[in-house]
Amino acid sequence: MLEPSLLFSSVREVGENEPSERAQAELGRLLAAAGGYRVLASDGTHLGWLDHVRYERHADHPDEVVVRSRHLLALRRRVFSFSAVAEVKRGERTVVLRGTRAG
Repeated sequence: MLEPSLLFSSVREVGENEPSERAQAELGRLLAAAGGYRVLASDGTHLGWLDHVRYERHADHPDEVVVRSRHLLALRRRVFSFSAVAEVKRGERTVVLRGTRAG
């Protein structure tokens, strides 16, 4: 019989702020279909609209999300890491980013 430490050697604990791999994959799936959704900071500040997502290193979720906004007459794009995505609210067509500011 294998020792308990060897049985669960591939299982890692997930911290409170770190989503599980399954949750990351689900969030990635929701983001892939969220083009045009409104993007909000965690405090409710409007940041812009989801322009697109970028896949480079991961297949199950994007590496970055690109948010577009208008400032005066110029179109501006900001790039955020996938880890900044707190949730995707399909019913409200909204993406919420954690730890971001409107500036």
